[in-house]
Amino acid sequence: MPTARELATFLQADLAGDPEVDVRDVGAIDSAKAGDAVFALDAKYLALAEQGPAAVVVVPRALSSAHKTLLRVDDARLSFARLVEKFRPVERPLPGIHATAVVSREARVAKTASVGAFAVVEAGAEVGERAVVGPHCVLGARAAVGDDTVLAANVTIYRECRLGARCLVHAGVVVGSDGFGFTPDAKGNHVKVPQVGNVVVGDDVEIGANTTIDRATLGSTTIGDGTKLDNLVQVGHNCRIGKRVIVASQVGLSGSVTVCDGAILLGQSGYAGHLTIGERAIVMPQSGISGDVPPGTAMFGSPAVPRMERERIWLASRKLPELLKRVKALEKKLGGE
Repeated sequence: MPTARELATFLQADLAGDPEVDVRDVGAIDSAKAGDAVFALDAKYLALAEQGPAAVVVVPRALSSAHKTLLRVDDARLSFARLVEKFRPVERPLPGIHATAVVSREARVAKTASVGAFAVVEAGAEVGERAVVGPHCVLGARAAVGDDTVLAANVTIYRECRLGARCLVHAGVVVGSDGFGFTPDAKGNHVKVPQVGNVVVGDDVEIGANTTIDRATLGSTTIGDGTKLDNLVQVGHNCRIGKRVIVASQVGLSGSVTVCDGAILLGQSGYAGHLTIGERAIVMPQSGISGDVPPGTAMFGSPAVPRMERERIWLASRKLPELLKRVKALEKKLGGE
C-alpha cells in the first residue's frame, strides 16, 4: 500500500500535508472511501473533496487545503489517470488459444498472444506478441493484429485489414465491411461496385463499441496513429483519418473524406463525401458539413458555418419576436397593413 510520499514521487508532484498517509485505492469525489485518492480540477471540487473521507486529492499546483493531503501537479486529470492505471491495472487473459477457438494452420499466432473462446482466425491471419483476440472475434484471411493490441468480444476484422500496435478495439466493432458502392445500370438496378481494398489502422488507436470502418473500393481506408473513435461511429470507404484525431459518438463520414491531424469531430456531426477537414479544425455537435473545413476553424450548425457566425445568427434569432413587434408598430404608425 503506497504512501502519499511514494505517490508524489510517482507523479512528480508537490506534496502538501501528511506524507505518510496510506492510499488504498482511487475513487470519485462523491463516492470516495477512507484511504482513496481522488482528483479535483478546481476549488469547487476541492471543497467537495474536503468534506469526504478521501486520503489524498490530486489537484492543480495553484490549489491549497488546510484539511486534506494534496498532490499538486501540472495536469490533475492526466496524473489521476496514471494513478488509476497503477491501482486498477487492466487484467489480460493468459497467453494461449482456447480449446473452442478455430485457428487455421496457416495463421500465425504469437506464443504470447491470447485467442478467446469461439474466436476464428482464418488462413494467413497474424496475431502479434501479447495481443488479445476476445471471445467470438473473427479475423479474416490475411488480416493482422499488432503487438499488444486488444480486441474485446465480438469484433470482426475482415480479410486483409490490418491493425497496428497497442490498439484497443471495443465490442461489436467491424473493420473492413464493404463500402457503400453501387452504380445504376440501363434498367435502373443498383449494381454493386466490388470493394476490393482494405483498412489500415495505425498504432495506439482506440475504436469504440459498435463502430464500423468500411474497406476501400480500391487502396486503403486509413486511421492514423493515436486517433480515438467513440462508440457508434461510421467511417466510409476510402476515408483518410490522420493522427491524433478525436471522433465522437454517432459521427458519420461519407466516402473519401480526409480528416487531417489533430481535428476534433463532435457528436452526431455528418460529412458529405470527398471533403477535407483541416488540421486542428473543430466541428461542433450535430453540424452538417457539405464543404471543406479550413485548418483551425470551428464550424457549427446545419448547414455548418464558422462557429462565431452561427452564434451571432442564434443571438439575432432570439431578438426576432421583439423586432417583429417593432416592425408592426412602425407599419401601424405609418399607416401600412
